Amino acid sequence: MALLTLIIALLFERYFHTGSSEEREKYSNAGWFVAYQKRLAESFGGQSWFKGWLAEAILILLPVFLIYLLFETFDDGFLSSLVMLALAVVILVHCLGPESPRKSLRGYFSDIANDDEQGAYEHAVAFTGQEADDWAQTQHLVSEAIFTETQRRYAAVVIWFVILGPAGALLYRLLDWYLGNNPEGTLSAPLKTVMDWVAGRISALAYLLAGDMASGVSKIKKKFFDFNVGGMQLIEEAGVAAIGPVLDCENEEKQKVAENLCALKLTERTGVILFAFVAVMSLLGWTSF
Repeated sequence: MALLTLIIALLFERYFHTGSSEEREKYSNAGWFVAYQKRLAESFGGQSWFKGWLAEAILILLPVFLIYLLFETFDDGFLSSLVMLALAVVILVHCLGPESPRKSLRGYFSDIANDDEQGAYEHAVAFTGQEADDWAQTQHLVSEAIFTETQRRYAAVVIWFVILGPAGALLYRLLDWYLGNNPEGTLSAPLKTVMDWVAGRISALAYLLAGDMASGVSKIKKKFFDFNVGGMQLIEEAGVAAIGPVLDCENEEKQKVAENLCALKLTERTGVILFAFVAVMSLLGWTSF
């Protein structure tokens, strides 16, 4: 059922991305999580025990456990299977995105085409969260961010959906939302580090298969099993290395962002490999959903 869920979710993604970003964001915003967090704080914030890792566990793990329990309880019968399939699609679509890196970078590429390098630089800073000293560094930072944002928005969610079912996808997204405002989370930070470490290794292998394997292997072979190398760091290095040599483009505008265009194409090819991975896992019955 994991494969069917993913197919339906991707069809929804294709539909949403043909429309406005606001339409897509309505289905993937953290509004309910913020309200839930506020309600818990109002109810238990004054309690001495509601702090640290226990508060984070209640906040993040309780919804995940309820979803897990729901899928474990109602898994018999044709009608219940249809209901669970629909719910799994809703959860997966909710956890994906809300916007693809290609769509996030439309303004960046548009400014390059219009010879507005300052505007492109501002879009790059907004996308990467980092400032650069020159254009070569700007382009490189954008390429790295393409890989990490693809991993954070899509690949890691799909991988944990395959491993732990809808509860796994939801857990990853809740951790991502929580750490966005609480980067020093006592429980959430190490838990997401572990999840990123595992998902990062799977995605890195997919990048090697989709791109320049020789270059990628030489870059990450000593770091692949290193527990001190985070998943996102490995993704950045594997992705950039797997791009391989960037060929000259037809015009100057494309030359300025040639590495970025290659990075986007590589993430899309890698997505196909991850989809095949889900298909094989599902057909062999190795998925938890």
